[in-house]
Amino acid sequence: MRPNRLLLAVAPVLALAACGPEDSPSPHVNVETAPLTGQFSVTSQFEVPATVAAPGPLGDALRLVHGLSVNPGAALLDFAEDAGVPALSELRLVLPDPVEAELTGWMNAYLFTAVVDGVSPHDEIVALDDLIRSVLLEWELRSTLVLPADGDGGTHAPVSLAFSSPAGPVEVPLEPTAPVTSGVGVAATVSWPGGPEGAAIATLGDHAMGLPFGRYALRALKSILQAQYGKADVAAFLSAAVGCPALAASVASRCVGFACVGHESDLLAICEGGVAEGARQIEGQILGLDFEAIHFERGTATAVGATLSPARDATSLQDGVWTATIDVGNGPEAATATFSAVR
Repeated sequence: MRPNRLLLAVAPVLALAACGPEDSPSPHVNVETAPLTGQFSVTSQFEVPATVAAPGPLGDALRLVHGLSVNPGAALLDFAEDAGVPALSELRLVLPDPVEAELTGWMNAYLFTAVVDGVSPHDEIVALDDLIRSVLLEWELRSTLVLPADGDGGTHAPVSLAFSSPAGPVEVPLEPTAPVTSGVGVAATVSWPGGPEGAAIATLGDHAMGLPFGRYALRALKSILQAQYGKADVAAFLSAAVGCPALAASVASRCVGFACVGHESDLLAICEGGVAEGARQIEGQILGLDFEAIHFERGTATAVGATLSPARDATSLQDGVWTATIDVGNGPEAATATFSAVR
């Protein structure tokens, strides 16, 4: 607390420049302000809307696993083809066209209807789709906001990312050597739109940061898969979920008239190759996600504990709302973000 400095720093400004639309006083009414100073631990909750996820790298990552959940048979065959699994081309050479045309449907029939421990392979793939969507679109940024007393402008540095899971938040610290960009030149003030006896409002100015989001999202995903399913990564999860030996046996027994599929060993190789390639592509897409800029245009919050007379600094910031955009490689898009902070 710096009562002398705060009292000297209190200055009138136009109300329309200091308040949000919901608490703006009448025009030309002066509002008392003071600098917001100190070090705060900030937690920002982000929800990335579908408009951001649809195009570009983030959308590509989501579409990979979603396609697997919608049409798993076709996706596994496509993944096997991407991987160049020899058994796939060999099987296509020997199977009659009417039989080959049914492969995707027979694979889906097994994946949708087989039940292992009360759950179908398709249900497990859908659960993975939901989990990855949650990890990539709903997360917390934990950061340190430093606002010096000399008023030269503060810094806002990312510290960790946190992701929700059934067992509670999974926090992944950012390494000191990670290619992270901190926000600099952060201006912050406290104002009393309702007068000195009213609630204090903190306003944080324009700044931006960047971080390699994907590497930490992937670590969190693997941690959740291990804790919830006992699987170390996407490949292990998909392998257990799909159950390639049972799928191969099921499809090998299918027939069109007198022409049957057979080739169980080839089907097993195709399935295993498709699972491995699908996992590789999904993890690769997530790993490649860099948030080129998280742009905080403005932040407003209730400055708890801040008073004019006697002059006291805020002890925490509550009910904060960021006006923010995120650039994941295809230009800035609006993101819903709220925050809180403690000294």
